[in-house]
Amino acid sequence: MKKTMKCCLVFGFLLVLAFALTACGGSGGDVPVNENGKILCPLDGQVLDSAEDHGDYVFIVSIDNGAGSEPQSGIGKADLLIEIPVESGINRFLAFFYHSTPDTIGPVRSARHYMYDITKGYDTALVHCGGSPQAYELIHSGEVKDIDEMSCGENFWRDSSRRAPHNLYTSYEKLSEKAAEREYDTVELSECPAFNFMTEDDVEALTYGGVDELLIPYGFKRVLFKWDETEKRYQRYSASDLTIDAIDGSPVMADNVVVLYVDNYNIPGDDSARKDMEISAGEGVVLQYGNIITITWTLNPGEGFVFTDAATGEEIKLVPGKTIINIADPDREPAEYTSPTETEEGAE
Repeated sequence: MKKTMKCCLVFGFLLVLAFALTACGGSGGDVPVNENGKILCPLDGQVLDSAEDHGDYVFIVSIDNGAGSEPQSGIGKADLLIEIPVESGINRFLAFFYHSTPDTIGPVRSARHYMYDITKGYDTALVHCGGSPQAYELIHSGEVKDIDEMSCGENFWRDSSRRAPHNLYTSYEKLSEKAAEREYDTVELSECPAFNFMTEDDVEALTYGGVDELLIPYGFKRVLFKWDETEKRYQRYSASDLTIDAIDGSPVMADNVVVLYVDNYNIPGDDSARKDMEISAGEGVVLQYGNIITITWTLNPGEGFVFTDAATGEEIKLVPGKTIINIADPDREPAEYTSPTETEEGAE
């Protein structure tokens, strides 16, 4: 009898231990939580009401960022936002939606083959309208999850108040309908790759580092992030104009600005000078609360982005909130900023 009781106690302890380990959060298949046990969205670190407080799927939507595209709908609401070059100096946004489920997302634009490096990293679908020949090679291979307006028109609509091609929109609900029809796997919190987020104590201990602005000299529209002292976040500007979300007119802001350096080049013989690049690993910088951190980064299938402090070798902790990742060529588009140390040295 005593032996049975002892075994029951040991088994119970192991169950409690297993639960505790599951609640620690992170990218190893655990539900992400903060130090108070509150459940977090793995993409932006925001506190959720419950482990079910999110959509059934993670979607990555290719959103227009060319002439005539602004203001876009949903880029300020996205859980994670990536800006990525296409051709002719023009960029696209890749907007992630998981716990944020807007009724209007767009204008939706076309796909490029290297965007699927990112969708594979998060094992999810790319949403787009059309694409390059290289993108369609991947789509037709069946290697990627994909929702294309060209074959799924019922899940998109045109806004008659805007000119084509800057008038194609979708919604999280319509995308979920198509994902369910195609029997894409639903995504639990523990299955979505998670960033490493600061605790509330970490955030309270932050000291402003003095970097007020970071400029990325993209060819078509230079992008500027400017510190907002009131909000304690960075506002995004496009060619000197404040970026807003058309859903509610609010400014698009970032708690973490990330620049990932990726070599890219024009595909030889491509009649539209389309680019090629491999988004898998490299160097970059993270700007948060006025502090610049030099990083290395990786993107592996099913693991998402991982940012590592180049000086310490430790994974970067992000400020909970919006992260905007900017993919830039290190030779043509290096981030420009002035650190307080550089200013002091220049004054001497």
